[in-house]
Amino acid sequence: MNKYIAIIALLIIGALSTSCTKELDGVMQRGALNTDAYYANASDDQALSLITSVYTSAWSVAPDNSSPMTDDLVSYGVGVYGGASVSTANLTGGFQTYYQMNYKCNMIIEKLTDNSPVKKQVIGEAYFWRAWAYMNLIRGWGTPPLVDHVLGSDELFLPNGVPSELWNYVFTSLEEAITRLPSKASPNGQLAIGPRITREAAYAVLGKSYLLSGDKEKARTNLAKVIDSDLYGLIDNFSDLYSVAADWCREYIWEFNAQDNDNDNRATQARISFQNAVWRAENVTQPGGVHLIGFNQGYSNAFPSKDFYDFLVARGELGKNRQKGTVWSVEDAAQMFVTFSGPEYAASPNYEGNNLKVYTDQGLTPLQAGYRLLWNNYTQPSLTTCDGYFHVKKYILRSDMYPASSDKDLYSKANHPGMRYAEVLLLYAEACLGSASEAAGLQAINEVRVRAGLDALGSYTLQDVKDEKRAELWGEGERFFDVIRWGDAATEFANVGKFSCTFIGASDYTHSVLQEAFNGWTGWQEKYKLIPFPYTEKQLNPNLVQNPGWE
Repeated sequence: MNKYIAIIALLIIGALSTSCTKELDGVMQRGALNTDAYYANASDDQALSLITSVYTSAWSVAPDNSSPMTDDLVSYGVGVYGGASVSTANLTGGFQTYYQMNYKCNMIIEKLTDNSPVKKQVIGEAYFWRAWAYMNLIRGWGTPPLVDHVLGSDELFLPNGVPSELWNYVFTSLEEAITRLPSKASPNGQLAIGPRITREAAYAVLGKSYLLSGDKEKARTNLAKVIDSDLYGLIDNFSDLYSVAADWCREYIWEFNAQDNDNDNRATQARISFQNAVWRAENVTQPGGVHLIGFNQGYSNAFPSKDFYDFLVARGELGKNRQKGTVWSVEDAAQMFVTFSGPEYAASPNYEGNNLKVYTDQGLTPLQAGYRLLWNNYTQPSLTTCDGYFHVKKYILRSDMYPASSDKDLYSKANHPGMRYAEVLLLYAEACLGSASEAAGLQAINEVRVRAGLDALGSYTLQDVKDEKRAELWGEGERFFDVIRWGDAATEFANVGKFSCTFIGASDYTHSVLQEAFNGWTGWQEKYKLIPFPYTEKQLNPNLVQNPGWE
Protein backbone atom coordinates (compact mmCIF):
# COMPACT_ATOMS: atom_id res chain seq x y z
CA MET A 1 0.00 0.00 0.00
CA ASN A 2 1.06 3.61 -0.35
CA LYS A 3 2.65 5.15 2.72
CA TYR A 4 0.10 7.44 4.37
CA ILE A 5 1.24 9.51 7.29
CA ALA A 6 -2.09 10.56 8.76
CA ILE A 7 -2.83 9.20 12.21
CA ILE A 8 -5.51 6.81 10.99
CA ALA A 9 -3.06 5.33 8.50
CA LEU A 10 -0.48 4.90 11.21
CA LEU A 11 -3.04 3.10 13.32
CA ILE A 12 -4.01 0.78 10.49
CA ILE A 13 -0.36 -0.11 9.94
CA GLY A 14 0.71 -0.43 13.54
CA ALA A 15 -2.20 -1.26 15.83
CA LEU A 16 -1.90 -5.03 15.51
CA SER A 17 1.40 -6.27 16.82
CA THR A 18 1.06 -9.73 15.26
CA SER A 19 -0.80 -11.49 12.46
CA CYS A 20 -0.99 -8.47 10.14
CA THR A 21 -1.22 -8.48 6.39
CA LYS A 22 1.89 -6.92 4.93
CA GLU A 23 1.38 -5.32 1.54
CA LEU A 24 3.61 -3.34 -0.76
CA ASP A 25 1.80 -1.68 -3.66
CA GLY A 26 -1.06 -4.16 -3.36
CA VAL A 27 1.10 -7.32 -3.47
CA MET A 28 0.85 -9.53 -0.38
CA GLN A 29 4.18 -10.46 1.15
CA ARG A 30 4.89 -14.18 1.06
CA GLY A 31 4.78 -15.87 4.42
CA ALA A 32 2.63 -13.16 6.02
CA LEU A 33 -0.67 -14.14 7.61
CA ASN A 34 -3.73 -12.51 6.08
CA THR A 35 -5.46 -10.35 8.69
CA ASP A 36 -8.98 -11.21 7.55
CA ALA A 37 -8.18 -14.92 7.68
CA TYR A 38 -6.63 -14.58 11.14
CA TYR A 39 -9.75 -12.95 12.58
CA ALA A 40 -12.16 -15.23 10.73
CA ASN A 41 -10.41 -18.37 11.96
CA ALA A 42 -9.31 -17.14 15.39
CA SER A 43 -9.64 -19.55 18.28
CA ASP A 44 -11.28 -18.51 21.52
CA ASP A 45 -7.85 -17.96 23.07
CA GLN A 46 -6.78 -15.78 20.16
CA ALA A 47 -9.98 -13.75 20.46
CA LEU A 48 -9.24 -13.24 24.15
CA SER A 49 -5.74 -12.08 23.26
CA LEU A 50 -7.17 -9.49 20.89
CA ILE A 51 -9.49 -8.00 23.51
CA THR A 52 -6.77 -8.13 26.17
CA SER A 53 -4.83 -5.67 24.04
CA VAL A 54 -7.80 -3.30 24.21
CA TYR A 55 -8.06 -3.60 27.99
CA THR A 56 -4.35 -2.81 28.24
CA SER A 57 -4.83 0.34 26.18
CA ALA A 58 -7.81 1.33 28.31
CA TRP A 59 -5.72 1.07 31.47
CA SER A 60 -3.02 3.29 29.97
CA VAL A 61 -5.50 6.16 29.56
CA ALA A 62 -7.85 5.49 32.47
CA PRO A 63 -8.91 9.11 33.14
CA ASP A 64 -8.51 9.19 36.90
CA ASN A 65 -5.35 11.25 37.14
CA SER A 66 -7.05 14.60 37.72
CA SER A 67 -5.98 17.37 35.42
CA PRO A 68 -3.84 19.98 37.16
CA MET A 69 -6.22 22.49 35.62
CA THR A 70 -8.71 21.90 38.44
CA ASP A 71 -9.09 23.61 41.77
CA ASP A 72 -8.62 20.34 43.66
CA LEU A 73 -4.88 19.99 43.02
CA VAL A 74 -1.95 22.32 43.54
CA SER A 75 -0.63 23.54 40.19
CA TYR A 76 2.10 25.90 39.06
CA GLY A 77 0.13 26.69 35.95
CA VAL A 78 2.82 25.08 33.81
CA GLY A 79 1.25 24.10 30.49
CA VAL A 80 -2.09 25.22 31.84
CA TYR A 81 -2.67 28.92 32.38
CA GLY A 82 0.87 30.10 31.79
CA GLY A 83 1.30 30.23 28.04
CA ALA A 84 -0.05 26.77 27.20
CA SER A 85 0.34 25.86 23.55
CA VAL A 86 -0.94 23.06 21.33
CA SER A 87 2.22 21.08 22.06
CA THR A 88 2.27 21.71 25.84
CA ALA A 89 -1.40 21.70 26.85
CA ASN A 90 -2.49 19.09 29.37
CA LEU A 91 -4.32 15.87 28.55
CA THR A 92 -3.38 15.71 24.85
CA GLY A 93 -1.55 12.41 25.25
CA GLY A 94 -4.62 10.18 25.27
CA PHE A 95 -5.84 11.17 21.81
CA GLN A 96 -3.90 8.57 19.84
CA THR A 97 -4.51 5.81 22.38
CA TYR A 98 -8.27 6.32 22.23
CA TYR A 99 -8.11 6.00 18.44
CA GLN A 100 -5.95 2.90 18.72
CA MET A 101 -8.57 1.38 21.00
CA ASN A 102 -11.32 2.25 18.55
CA TYR A 103 -9.39 0.75 15.64
CA LYS A 104 -8.68 -2.50 17.49
CA CYS A 105 -12.35 -2.73 18.47
CA ASN A 106 -13.56 -2.10 14.93
CA MET A 107 -11.28 -4.87 13.69
CA ILE A 108 -12.78 -7.27 16.24
CA ILE A 109 -16.37 -6.23 15.51
CA GLU A 110 -16.05 -6.44 11.73
CA LYS A 111 -13.70 -9.33 11.26
CA LEU A 112 -13.98 -11.73 14.21
CA THR A 113 -16.38 -14.60 13.54
CA ASP A 114 -19.14 -14.76 16.15
CA ASN A 115 -19.29 -18.54 16.45
CA SER A 116 -18.78 -19.17 20.18
CA PRO A 117 -19.91 -17.70 23.52
CA VAL A 118 -16.36 -16.50 24.15
CA LYS A 119 -16.23 -14.59 20.88
CA LYS A 120 -19.71 -13.17 21.41
CA GLN A 121 -18.52 -11.70 24.70
CA VAL A 122 -15.29 -10.42 23.15
CA ILE A 123 -17.30 -8.62 20.46
CA GLY A 124 -19.54 -7.17 23.16
CA GLU A 125 -16.50 -5.90 25.01
CA ALA A 126 -15.18 -4.35 21.78
CA TYR A 127 -18.46 -2.45 21.38
CA PHE A 128 -18.14 -1.25 24.98
CA TRP A 129 -14.54 -0.09 24.75
CA ARG A 130 -14.93 1.79 21.50
CA ALA A 131 -17.89 3.65 23.05
CA TRP A 132 -15.87 4.39 26.20
CA ALA A 133 -12.99 5.68 24.09
CA TYR A 134 -15.27 8.00 22.13
CA MET A 135 -17.07 9.25 25.22
CA ASN A 136 -13.69 10.47 26.44
CA LEU A 137 -12.71 11.83 23.02
CA ILE A 138 -15.93 13.83 22.77
CA ARG A 139 -15.77 15.38 26.20
CA GLY A 140 -12.09 16.16 25.75
CA TRP A 141 -11.83 17.31 22.14
CA GLY A 142 -15.45 18.06 21.21
CA THR A 143 -15.46 17.10 17.54
CA PRO A 144 -12.94 14.30 16.96
CA PRO A 145 -13.19 12.61 13.55
CA LEU A 146 -15.72 9.78 13.54
CA VAL A 147 -14.16 6.42 12.66
CA ASP A 148 -17.08 4.01 12.84
CA HIS A 149 -15.59 1.22 10.71
CA VAL A 150 -12.27 -0.13 9.47
CA LEU A 151 -11.19 2.52 7.00
CA GLY A 152 -10.07 2.03 3.43
CA SER A 153 -7.02 3.77 2.04
CA ASP A 154 -9.20 6.50 0.53
CA GLU A 155 -10.79 7.45 3.87
CA LEU A 156 -7.80 8.39 5.95
CA PHE A 157 -8.01 12.19 6.16
CA LEU A 158 -11.30 12.59 7.97
CA PRO A 159 -12.91 15.93 8.94
CA ASN A 160 -14.09 16.86 12.41
CA GLY A 161 -17.04 14.86 13.64
CA VAL A 162 -20.57 16.16 14.19
CA PRO A 163 -21.51 15.99 17.91
CA SER A 164 -24.90 14.34 17.36
CA GLU A 165 -23.34 11.67 15.14
CA LEU A 166 -20.47 11.12 17.55
CA TRP A 167 -22.82 10.63 20.49
CA ASN A 168 -25.04 8.32 18.46
CA TYR A 169 -21.96 6.18 17.78
CA VAL A 170 -21.43 5.91 21.54
CA PHE A 171 -25.06 5.10 22.27
CA THR A 172 -25.51 2.47 19.56
CA SER A 173 -22.19 0.82 20.40
CA LEU A 174 -23.19 0.46 24.05
CA GLU A 175 -26.61 -0.88 23.09
CA GLU A 176 -24.86 -3.54 21.00
CA ALA A 177 -22.58 -4.31 23.94
CA ILE A 178 -25.55 -4.78 26.27
CA THR A 179 -27.02 -7.51 24.05
CA ARG A 180 -23.79 -9.53 24.24
CA LEU A 181 -22.38 -9.01 27.73
CA PRO A 182 -23.21 -11.05 30.85
CA SER A 183 -24.18 -9.77 34.26
CA LYS A 184 -22.32 -10.91 37.33
CA ALA A 185 -24.25 -13.46 39.37
CA SER A 186 -24.36 -11.57 42.68
CA PRO A 187 -23.11 -8.39 44.37
CA ASN A 188 -19.89 -10.26 45.19
CA GLY A 189 -19.80 -12.18 41.94
CA GLN A 190 -17.21 -10.16 40.01
CA LEU A 191 -14.36 -12.42 41.15
CA ALA A 192 -15.91 -15.31 39.26
CA ILE A 193 -15.62 -13.46 35.95
CA GLY A 194 -12.52 -11.42 36.75
CA PRO A 195 -11.98 -7.92 35.39
CA ARG A 196 -14.31 -8.42 32.43
CA ILE A 197 -16.88 -5.79 31.53
CA THR A 198 -20.49 -6.65 32.45
CA ARG A 199 -23.86 -5.67 31.02
CA GLU A 200 -24.38 -3.28 33.93
CA ALA A 201 -21.05 -1.58 33.23
CA ALA A 202 -22.37 -0.87 29.73
CA TYR A 203 -25.61 0.52 31.18
CA ALA A 204 -23.56 2.72 33.54
CA VAL A 205 -21.48 4.23 30.74
CA LEU A 206 -24.55 4.56 28.53
CA GLY A 207 -26.37 6.50 31.25
CA LYS A 208 -23.32 8.66 31.85
CA SER A 209 -22.98 9.35 28.12
CA TYR A 210 -26.61 10.38 27.81
CA LEU A 211 -26.18 12.78 30.74
CA LEU A 212 -23.02 14.27 29.22
CA SER A 213 -24.88 14.74 25.93
CA GLY A 214 -27.77 16.51 27.70
CA ASP A 215 -30.44 13.78 27.62
CA LYS A 216 -31.42 13.42 31.29
CA GLU A 217 -34.41 11.17 30.63
CA LYS A 218 -32.41 8.45 28.90
CA ALA A 219 -29.64 8.92 31.44
CA ARG A 220 -32.13 8.13 34.23
CA THR A 221 -33.46 5.08 32.42
CA ASN A 222 -30.08 3.48 31.88
CA LEU A 223 -28.50 4.38 35.21
CA ALA A 224 -31.58 2.93 36.92
CA LYS A 225 -30.78 -0.40 35.25
CA VAL A 226 -27.60 -0.54 37.31
CA ILE A 227 -29.26 0.56 40.55
CA ASP A 228 -32.29 -1.71 40.15
CA SER A 229 -30.12 -4.74 39.40
CA ASP A 230 -29.18 -4.92 43.11
CA LEU A 231 -25.77 -6.16 42.01
CA TYR A 232 -23.86 -3.09 43.21
CA GLY A 233 -23.58 -1.03 46.38
CA LEU A 234 -21.21 1.07 48.45
CA ILE A 235 -18.65 -0.61 50.68
CA ASP A 236 -18.76 0.43 54.32
CA ASN A 237 -15.26 1.85 54.72
CA PHE A 238 -14.33 4.61 52.29
CA SER A 239 -10.66 4.20 53.17
CA ASP A 240 -10.65 0.63 51.80
CA LEU A 241 -11.12 1.93 48.25
CA TYR A 242 -8.06 1.47 46.02
CA SER A 243 -6.66 -1.19 48.38
CA VAL A 244 -6.62 -4.98 48.17
CA ALA A 245 -9.46 -4.99 50.70
CA ALA A 246 -11.74 -3.61 47.97
CA ASP A 247 -10.75 -6.01 45.17
CA TRP A 248 -13.86 -7.42 43.43
CA CYS A 249 -16.10 -5.49 45.81
CA ARG A 250 -19.71 -4.54 45.10
CA GLU A 251 -18.74 -0.87 44.57
CA TYR A 252 -16.49 -1.37 41.55
CA ILE A 253 -18.46 -1.29 38.30
CA TRP A 254 -15.35 -2.67 36.65
CA GLU A 255 -11.71 -2.83 37.66
CA PHE A 256 -8.26 -3.24 36.19
CA ASN A 257 -6.75 -6.37 37.69
CA ALA A 258 -3.29 -6.62 39.25
CA GLN A 259 -2.08 -10.23 39.31
CA ASP A 260 -1.15 -11.54 42.73
CA ASN A 261 2.08 -13.27 41.82
CA ASP A 262 5.12 -12.00 43.66
CA ASN A 263 7.49 -14.04 41.51
CA ASP A 264 6.63 -12.28 38.25
CA ASN A 265 8.21 -9.06 37.10
CA ARG A 266 6.26 -6.25 38.74
CA ALA A 267 6.21 -4.12 35.61
CA THR A 268 4.54 -6.86 33.55
CA GLN A 269 2.41 -8.65 36.10
CA ALA A 270 0.55 -5.64 37.40
CA ARG A 271 0.92 -2.97 34.73
CA ILE A 272 -0.28 -0.74 37.54
CA SER A 273 2.36 1.62 38.82
CA PHE A 274 1.11 3.97 41.48
CA GLN A 275 4.28 6.01 41.55
CA ASN A 276 2.27 9.06 40.55
CA ALA A 277 -0.28 8.48 43.27
CA VAL A 278 1.72 8.09 46.46
CA TRP A 279 3.27 10.36 48.99
CA ARG A 280 6.97 10.68 48.57
CA ALA A 281 9.23 10.70 51.63
CA GLU A 282 12.49 8.77 51.85
CA ASN A 283 12.13 5.27 53.26
CA VAL A 284 9.15 5.98 55.49
CA THR A 285 6.28 3.67 56.28
CA GLN A 286 3.35 5.89 57.14
CA PRO A 287 0.55 5.15 59.59
CA GLY A 288 -1.92 2.70 58.20
CA GLY A 289 0.87 0.86 56.43
CA VAL A 290 1.18 3.42 53.67
CA HIS A 291 4.61 3.34 52.10
CA LEU A 292 6.02 6.69 51.05
CA ILE A 293 8.90 7.26 48.66
CA GLY A 294 11.31 10.05 47.76
CA PHE A 295 10.00 13.58 48.25
CA ASN A 296 12.87 14.81 46.12
CA GLN A 297 11.77 12.76 43.13
CA GLY A 298 8.14 13.71 43.59
CA TYR A 299 5.74 14.18 40.72
CA SER A 300 4.32 17.67 40.34
CA ASN A 301 0.61 18.40 40.65
CA ALA A 302 0.05 15.40 42.91
CA PHE A 303 -1.05 17.18 46.08
CA PRO A 304 -4.57 18.23 47.07
CA SER A 305 -5.12 21.97 47.23
CA LYS A 306 -5.84 23.90 50.39
CA ASP A 307 -9.02 25.00 48.64
CA PHE A 308 -10.20 21.39 48.47
CA TYR A 309 -9.33 20.66 52.10
CA ASP A 310 -11.11 23.84 53.23
CA PHE A 311 -14.10 22.82 51.10
CA LEU A 312 -14.37 19.52 52.99
CA VAL A 313 -13.98 21.25 56.35
CA ALA A 314 -16.71 23.78 55.48
CA ARG A 315 -19.03 20.87 54.67
CA GLY A 316 -18.50 19.42 58.13
CA GLU A 317 -16.41 16.49 56.92
CA LEU A 318 -13.38 17.03 59.15
CA GLY A 319 -12.62 13.79 60.98
CA LYS A 320 -15.32 11.86 59.13
CA ASN A 321 -15.02 8.87 56.82
CA ARG A 322 -14.45 10.55 53.50
CA GLN A 323 -12.06 13.24 54.65
CA LYS A 324 -9.96 10.68 56.54
CA GLY A 325 -9.87 8.51 53.42
CA THR A 326 -9.12 11.31 50.95
CA VAL A 327 -6.88 14.10 52.24
CA TRP A 328 -4.84 14.90 55.35
CA SER A 329 -3.35 18.15 56.52
CA VAL A 330 0.22 17.91 57.76
CA GLU A 331 -1.16 18.08 61.28
CA ASP A 332 -3.44 15.13 60.49
CA ALA A 333 -0.45 13.18 59.19
CA ALA A 334 1.71 13.90 62.23
CA GLN A 335 -1.16 13.01 64.56
CA MET A 336 -1.68 9.71 62.78
CA PHE A 337 1.81 8.63 63.85
CA VAL A 338 0.71 9.26 67.41
CA THR A 339 -2.58 7.43 66.91
CA PHE A 340 -0.87 4.40 65.42
CA SER A 341 1.46 4.24 68.41
CA GLY A 342 -1.33 3.38 70.81
CA PRO A 343 -1.33 0.01 72.58
CA GLU A 344 -4.29 -1.20 70.50
CA TYR A 345 -1.96 -1.23 67.49
CA ALA A 346 1.00 -2.92 69.18
CA ALA A 347 0.48 -6.20 67.29
CA SER A 348 -0.12 -4.47 63.96
CA PRO A 349 2.49 -4.27 61.18
CA ASN A 350 1.66 -0.58 61.15
CA TYR A 351 2.85 -0.08 64.74
CA GLU A 352 4.99 3.03 65.13
CA GLY A 353 5.27 3.06 68.90
CA ASN A 354 8.95 2.20 69.18
CA ASN A 355 9.97 4.94 66.77
CA LEU A 356 7.72 7.44 68.51
CA LYS A 357 9.20 6.54 71.88
CA VAL A 358 12.71 7.29 70.62
CA TYR A 359 11.73 10.92 70.15
CA THR A 360 9.46 11.32 73.16
CA ASP A 361 12.35 10.02 75.29
CA GLN A 362 14.35 12.94 73.88
CA GLY A 363 11.83 15.35 75.35
CA LEU A 364 9.60 15.92 72.33
CA THR A 365 5.85 15.99 72.74
CA PRO A 366 4.01 13.13 71.00
CA LEU A 367 2.91 15.48 68.21
CA GLN A 368 6.48 16.77 67.74
CA ALA A 369 7.59 13.15 67.58
CA GLY A 370 4.94 12.58 64.95
CA TYR A 371 6.36 15.46 62.93
CA ARG A 372 9.83 14.00 63.40
CA LEU A 373 8.72 10.68 61.94
CA LEU A 374 7.00 12.53 59.11
CA TRP A 375 10.17 14.43 58.29
CA ASN A 376 12.12 11.17 58.55
CA ASN A 377 15.31 12.73 59.82
CA TYR A 378 15.23 15.58 57.32
CA THR A 379 15.98 18.89 58.99
CA GLN A 380 14.25 20.86 56.23
CA PRO A 381 12.24 18.74 53.79
CA SER A 382 10.88 20.66 50.82
CA LEU A 383 7.93 19.65 48.63
CA THR A 384 7.10 21.54 45.47
CA THR A 385 3.51 21.92 44.25
CA CYS A 386 2.35 21.36 47.81
CA ASP A 387 0.80 23.74 50.31
CA GLY A 388 0.61 21.36 53.23
CA TYR A 389 -2.07 18.83 52.28
CA PHE A 390 -1.54 15.22 51.24
CA HIS A 391 -3.83 12.67 49.70
CA VAL A 392 -4.44 9.32 51.34
CA LYS A 393 -6.79 8.13 48.63
CA LYS A 394 -4.95 5.64 46.37
CA TYR A 395 -2.04 5.25 48.78
CA ILE A 396 -0.12 2.01 48.59
CA LEU A 397 -0.64 0.12 51.82
CA ARG A 398 2.45 -1.72 52.99
CA SER A 399 0.48 -4.97 53.01
CA ASP A 400 -0.60 -4.36 49.40
CA MET A 401 2.90 -3.91 47.96
CA TYR A 402 4.79 -6.29 45.74
CA PRO A 403 8.28 -6.95 47.09
CA ALA A 404 10.56 -4.21 45.81
CA SER A 405 14.32 -4.00 45.65
CA SER A 406 14.11 -0.23 45.46
CA ASP A 407 11.86 2.23 47.27
CA LYS A 408 11.59 4.09 43.97
CA ASP A 409 9.97 1.13 42.19
CA LEU A 410 6.75 0.39 44.04
CA TYR A 411 3.69 -1.39 42.69
CA SER A 412 0.42 -2.25 44.34
CA LYS A 413 -1.37 -5.58 44.29
CA ALA A 414 -4.67 -3.71 44.56
CA ASN A 415 -7.05 -3.65 41.63
CA HIS A 416 -7.89 -0.23 40.23
CA PRO A 417 -11.54 0.72 39.68
CA GLY A 418 -12.52 1.94 36.24
CA MET A 419 -15.80 3.29 37.61
CA ARG A 420 -17.43 3.20 41.03
CA TYR A 421 -21.06 2.73 42.03
CA ALA A 422 -20.83 6.01 43.97
CA GLU A 423 -20.43 7.81 40.64
CA VAL A 424 -23.46 5.98 39.22
CA LEU A 425 -25.55 7.19 42.18
CA LEU A 426 -24.42 10.79 41.75
CA LEU A 427 -24.98 10.74 37.99
CA TYR A 428 -28.45 9.37 38.65
CA ALA A 429 -29.18 12.05 41.24
CA GLU A 430 -28.26 14.74 38.72
CA ALA A 431 -30.38 13.14 36.01
CA CYS A 432 -33.40 12.94 38.34
CA LEU A 433 -33.48 16.62 39.27
CA GLY A 434 -36.69 18.29 38.11
CA SER A 435 -38.34 15.00 37.14
CA ALA A 436 -40.89 12.68 38.66
CA SER A 437 -37.94 10.56 39.83
CA GLU A 438 -36.46 13.27 42.07
CA ALA A 439 -37.27 11.30 45.25
CA ALA A 440 -35.22 8.40 43.90
CA GLY A 441 -32.44 10.85 43.11
CA LEU A 442 -32.54 12.13 46.67
CA GLN A 443 -32.19 8.57 47.94
CA ALA A 444 -29.18 8.07 45.66
CA ILE A 445 -27.28 11.18 46.79
CA ASN A 446 -28.07 10.43 50.43
CA GLU A 447 -26.62 6.95 50.10
CA VAL A 448 -23.29 8.55 49.19
CA ARG A 449 -23.53 11.18 51.92
CA VAL A 450 -24.33 8.73 54.71
CA ARG A 451 -21.36 6.53 53.81
CA ALA A 452 -19.20 9.67 53.94
CA GLY A 453 -20.37 10.34 57.51
CA LEU A 454 -22.78 13.18 56.68
CA ASP A 455 -26.45 13.64 57.46
CA ALA A 456 -29.04 12.82 54.82
CA LEU A 457 -30.64 15.72 52.96
CA GLY A 458 -34.38 16.38 53.00
CA SER A 459 -34.22 17.78 49.46
CA TYR A 460 -31.43 18.59 47.07
CA THR A 461 -30.34 20.95 44.33
CA LEU A 462 -27.86 20.81 41.47
CA GLN A 463 -25.34 22.56 43.74
CA ASP A 464 -25.70 19.68 46.20
CA VAL A 465 -24.83 17.26 43.41
CA LYS A 466 -21.87 19.37 42.34
CA ASP A 467 -20.50 19.49 45.87
CA GLU A 468 -21.06 15.80 46.49
CA LYS A 469 -19.26 14.82 43.29
CA ARG A 470 -16.35 17.08 44.15
CA ALA A 471 -15.99 15.52 47.58
CA GLU A 472 -16.59 11.91 46.56
CA LEU A 473 -14.64 11.65 43.31
CA TRP A 474 -11.45 13.55 44.17
CA GLY A 475 -8.60 12.30 41.99
CA GLU A 476 -10.85 10.25 39.69
CA GLY A 477 -10.70 12.51 36.65
CA GLU A 478 -14.25 13.88 36.64
CA ARG A 479 -13.93 17.34 38.22
CA PHE A 480 -12.37 19.15 35.27
CA PHE A 481 -14.95 17.95 32.75
CA ASP A 482 -17.88 18.39 35.14
CA VAL A 483 -17.07 22.01 35.93
CA ILE A 484 -16.82 22.82 32.22
CA ARG A 485 -20.07 20.96 31.48
CA TRP A 486 -21.86 22.89 34.22
CA GLY A 487 -20.57 26.22 32.90
CA ASP A 488 -18.72 27.01 36.13
CA ALA A 489 -15.11 26.98 34.93
CA ALA A 490 -14.55 30.75 34.82
CA THR A 491 -15.52 30.96 38.49
CA GLU A 492 -14.27 27.68 39.92
CA PHE A 493 -10.93 27.74 38.10
CA ALA A 494 -10.35 31.49 38.37
CA ASN A 495 -7.22 31.18 40.52
CA VAL A 496 -5.86 27.80 39.47
CA GLY A 497 -2.13 27.99 38.80
CA LYS A 498 -1.83 31.58 40.00
CA PHE A 499 0.82 30.76 42.58
CA SER A 500 3.59 28.27 42.93
CA CYS A 501 3.68 26.67 46.37
CA THR A 502 6.54 24.99 48.19
CA PHE A 503 5.91 23.23 51.48
CA ILE A 504 8.81 23.46 53.94
CA GLY A 505 9.23 21.48 57.15
CA ALA A 506 11.41 23.21 59.73
CA SER A 507 13.88 21.70 62.18
CA ASP A 508 11.69 22.73 65.12
CA TYR A 509 8.94 20.41 63.79
CA THR A 510 6.81 23.24 62.49
CA HIS A 511 6.20 23.98 58.82
CA SER A 512 5.54 26.81 56.41
CA VAL A 513 4.42 27.34 52.83
CA LEU A 514 6.34 29.51 50.38
CA GLN A 515 3.91 31.02 47.89
CA GLU A 516 5.10 32.91 44.83
CA ALA A 517 3.18 34.36 41.90
CA PHE A 518 3.58 32.26 38.77
CA ASN A 519 5.23 34.23 35.98
CA GLY A 520 3.11 34.14 32.84
CA TRP A 521 -0.13 33.12 34.51
CA THR A 522 -3.13 34.15 32.41
CA GLY A 523 -6.09 32.73 34.32
CA TRP A 524 -8.99 30.83 32.82
CA GLN A 525 -9.58 31.24 29.08
CA GLU A 526 -12.50 29.96 27.04
CA LYS A 527 -10.20 27.86 24.87
CA TYR A 528 -9.52 25.57 27.82
CA LYS A 529 -13.03 24.15 27.50
CA LEU A 530 -11.64 21.82 24.84
CA ILE A 531 -8.28 20.09 24.64
CA PRO A 532 -6.38 21.05 21.49
CA PHE A 533 -5.93 18.39 18.86
CA PRO A 534 -2.28 17.31 19.08
CA TYR A 535 0.08 19.30 16.92
CA THR A 536 1.18 16.24 14.96
CA GLU A 537 -2.40 15.26 14.14
CA LYS A 538 -3.19 18.71 12.83
CA GLN A 539 -0.06 18.67 10.69
CA LEU A 540 -0.80 15.22 9.27
CA ASN A 541 -4.51 15.67 8.59
CA PRO A 542 -5.30 18.73 6.42
CA ASN A 543 -9.05 18.24 6.98
CA LEU A 544 -8.87 18.50 10.77
CA VAL A 545 -9.93 21.91 12.10
CA GLN A 546 -8.21 22.89 15.36
CA ASN A 547 -10.33 23.70 18.41
CA PRO A 548 -11.09 27.42 18.95
CA GLY A 549 -8.27 29.50 20.36
CA TRP A 550 -5.57 26.87 19.86
CA GLU A 551 -4.32 27.83 16.40
